[in-house]
Amino acid sequence: MTEPHSERLSDILKRLGENGNPDMTLGDIIMALGERGFGALILLFAAPNLIPLPPGSSFVFGVPLIFITAQLMIKQDKIWLPRRLVEMKVGGGRLPYLLERLVPYVIKVEKLLKPRGTLLTSSYGERLAGLAGLFCATILLLPIPGANMAPAFALCCFALGLIEQDEVAMLAGWLGTFATVVILILLYLFGTAIFAFLSNWITP
Repeated sequence: MTEPHSERLSDILKRLGENGNPDMTLGDIIMALGERGFGALILLFAAPNLIPLPPGSSFVFGVPLIFITAQLMIKQDKIWLPRRLVEMKVGGGRLPYLLERLVPYVIKVEKLLKPRGTLLTSSYGERLAGLAGLFCATILLLPIPGANMAPAFALCCFALGLIEQDEVAMLAGWLGTFATVVILILLYLFGTAIFAFLSNWITP
């Protein structure tokens, strides 16, 4: 388990938003977040999926999440990303706007979080969260209607749990992961039923 940081994440995100640079790259953000590392980046890329975004945006935010959660799963000390991702402009020029909308929510959530628990925030617990996060990030990449909200919520909870070392937030992340699985099963059953109905209707 790592020690929580003295500076709040909301302060860091606020500074990034006030930077006003619409062409900020992922490398710039990683440098600004410093030791915040995995949790902060997961939150930054997962949270936009909780609000309406242009088509294809979930793929843009999902690709970095794949790399980040995979490295969390194997307990990588430092985040490594391909050069093309490091040089990628984040948010399509809308990063300051996205951060402006995100920061007030982060501030509200931070008031509820505090370091507590040892199991889900242990080194082993963080690796399992990385595995669940990788699953959720993969779902975000897929064009599945109605399946983005739950994995994005799970990723945000895992991120906050990592940042604040809060076992309750980590538990919420696991609940979000479970909800994602349930939604996928329901969508599969619904799709299968529709396909069967159409097949019976079309076939003489």
